Amino acid sequence: MTAPAERRARRAEQILTESRAILRGDHFVYINGDHGEGWIAKDAIFPDTDRASELCSMLAEALRPRELDVVLGPATGGLIVSQWTAHHLGLPSVFAEHAKDRGYKPSAASPGPLRPPFVLRRGYDRMVAGKRVLIVDDVVNTGESVAETAATARSAGGDVVTVAALCTRGNASPDDVGCDDFVYLTEVEIPSWPAAGCELCRRQVPINTEYAHGADFLAAYER
Repeated sequence: MTAPAERRARRAEQILTESRAILRGDHFVYINGDHGEGWIAKDAIFPDTDRASELCSMLAEALRPRELDVVLGPATGGLIVSQWTAHHLGLPSVFAEHAKDRGYKPSAASPGPLRPPFVLRRGYDRMVAGKRVLIVDDVVNTGESVAETAATARSAGGDVVTVAALCTRGNASPDDVGCDDFVYLTEVEIPSWPAAGCELCRRQVPINTEYAHGADFLAAYER
């Protein structure tokens, strides 16, 4: 890691810590159904616009000198990162959103997706078509959100050049995020396990329903 990259990583983790965004010692369910003892509560960062701007300014710095035309993030957290990062890069910003009219049925406890696919509405598909696209998000947990957003951009005719995030949990590879060029400011390692082998479940540690996807996971069992 270069000296500027190390500086950005230290500062990004400092901001996450000061914002109390790094949660540990609890029982969380992730979007892919795995369980773990930690979570990055990105919503704790965004109310402070100075912190959001600084993080995305550092991300923009890390992305230069790539040739990019438009920044695309998955709603909702990725929408905020898209806006601020695009601002610092001097590029247009768009976002992808869930197609909730396609039968959204939370199913964390059973096979199948937790949520509907991402789509480009509001004319954003035309802004992506034929353009060099940067996909951004706040925190990469499993890589699914950014990989789905990248696939959506490609289906609209966009050329996905880079995937970038403020933070990664350290368990997502370029293959997982759907792009060979994967950039992030800092890494906060949080182990995870398949639900069937979850030590926290075995010890009957209650699932956190405030953060991550625990509420959907429990709702699936209640049906």
